[in-house]
Amino acid sequence: MHATGTVHVSLRRAGFTILELMVAMVITAVLGMAIVRTMVSSNQFIDRIESGREARGAARAGLNLASSELRMVSAGTGVEAATATSVTVRVPFRFGLACGSTVGAPGLLVAMMMPADSTIASTSLGYNGFATLGSGGEFSYVNTIVIPTVGVTATCTGAPANLTLVISATVASMTGIVPALIAPATPIMLWRRVRYDLGASAATPGRLALWRRQLDNAGTITQSDEIASPLDAASRFGFYITNSRVASDTVPTALGNLRGIELRLTGASARTARGTSRPEQSRLLSSIFFLNRPD
Repeated sequence: MHATGTVHVSLRRAGFTILELMVAMVITAVLGMAIVRTMVSSNQFIDRIESGREARGAARAGLNLASSELRMVSAGTGVEAATATSVTVRVPFRFGLACGSTVGAPGLLVAMMMPADSTIASTSLGYNGFATLGSGGEFSYVNTIVIPTVGVTATCTGAPANLTLVISATVASMTGIVPALIAPATPIMLWRRVRYDLGASAATPGRLALWRRQLDNAGTITQSDEIASPLDAASRFGFYITNSRVASDTVPTALGNLRGIELRLTGASARTARGTSRPEQSRLLSSIFFLNRPD
């Protein structure tokens, strides 16, 4: 007989111990928190960049329009009123040469108007009168509500003006108070009254905006356009007086001494970026000197 025996084989189950699982979970949690913090930090950074871009855009939005109009202002007589938050100017929008005139109230001025883009030259965008250039280099302004009409070409081509009409030029008749005869070939311009001011924003309630407002000859607003917003309350106008290279915070007593305007616009983002306590800001300074200067 053969004896038989029983063989016992011990098998260990594959897997993780509780301790190993806990260690893995802790490591995963630490890595997860680090990734979340990185993502949050990255999103906040991107949000601040976008908010900063909004702030810079708000400050620059109205700069082109304001600069182009303010540069055209005639130093000495082109500024009607000014404060730290508001500037009212006479903006020329079309130029020409006088052909003939009659004295009176009303009088008549006939002029050859230089070619201009139809949109720029349109009186429907505002017309407050005409101005003539004096011997001292300053324009004299005439207020009138009578829109220019088509003039008689012979007034310009015949004696004593004897002007040659350039291609696309037009002849216009302006009615207003003409105190004295205007010599032929005297430079003239058509102008509109515009006020730039810092006031409450309509697009972003509770914030500030730069407004462009057209005024009639009585000072009544006929059109308002919000051209830059939102702005910070620190936004202001500065003033270049006579030949100073540094803009003053104070308006000169004699507006005829103004030679330029400094736009001090502090743009602000429309919202507060995540992780910050206030909207982003971007300060923009722009010096605008009047082109027509008598000195």
